[in-house]
Amino acid sequence: MNILAPFAKKSEVEPLTKAGASELYCGLVDSAWQKTYTLVSSINLRHDKIANLESLEELKQSCEIAHSLGSKVFLTLNAHFYSEKQLPIVMQQAEEAVKAGVDSLIIADASIISKIHKEFDVEISLSTGNPVFNSQAIDFFADLGVSRMVFPRHLTVEEIKELAGHAREKKMSTECFVLNVICPYIDGLCTFQHLVEESLGFTKATSLACRASYKATALGKESDEKKRIAEGHASLWSNSIMRDCGLCAIPFFKKFEVDSVKIAGRAHSLEKKLSDVKAVKQAIELTNSNASKERFRELYFELFHNKCDYKNCYYAGVGFE
Repeated sequence: MNILAPFAKKSEVEPLTKAGASELYCGLVDSAWQKTYTLVSSINLRHDKIANLESLEELKQSCEIAHSLGSKVFLTLNAHFYSEKQLPIVMQQAEEAVKAGVDSLIIADASIISKIHKEFDVEISLSTGNPVFNSQAIDFFADLGVSRMVFPRHLTVEEIKELAGHAREKKMSTECFVLNVICPYIDGLCTFQHLVEESLGFTKATSLACRASYKATALGKESDEKKRIAEGHASLWSNSIMRDCGLCAIPFFKKFEVDSVKIAGRAHSLEKKLSDVKAVKQAIELTNSNASKERFRELYFELFHNKCDYKNCYYAGVGFE
């Protein structure tokens, strides 16, 4: 099972690879795009400089370092959609990224998937910005030229099992999120901006709008414990400390033959990224040794220095049956 980790600087490639990441992903917002569209209209859904490379030359050098160490590089071009005027710039960046050596492009906008598939010799990974809910969607994107997909964050492990099986039939590789920044909503339907820096020059960044306070109440005939888990999972808005974790779901993903587990957090510090990669690597080792769920909870404490709790669970209740 591969570990797909984020990076935002060329200098992060080597330490992340040596820590255990065999796949790396990044974004690039160059000066030309910033001048015309600013960071508010990002080419890759991240609206902050600290989450992005700054030049194609840095991307090329990052690919060279990663490939020399046996890792792959994925570039995000995953805005939900692009305007007619933006499309030529997006296609140009795709072409230049392929020439720079990227192994895969992460794309959300269905209107450019087929075009990129026909014009460039590069794998296409479907972004969670265009979520797949059923096998018919997998068929559709496979026909467009998608060779890999990441499952939407809100799916249950049972749903992932079914979809992973169908993806294999279509010869598509798959990945699942396991750490950081779980979205309590559906990524592909999100219209919020994810501002991380203190300001963008004209407006001061505030707390994420999607973390606004609300209360969720579970109804039905399920047990009180299951309702408590469901309410907690639906109330991730209160988890602004970003201790979101799905490490204990890795044993399920291994059974489902999921190819990669993905760590969110392009804007995080290198120290945080390294600790995340090491934790995921250890979780995979625990999976291979059939370790107990209690050992996964201990791993959570080692990573976050807090007790594992259902509210932080990526996949509702997986570690709390």
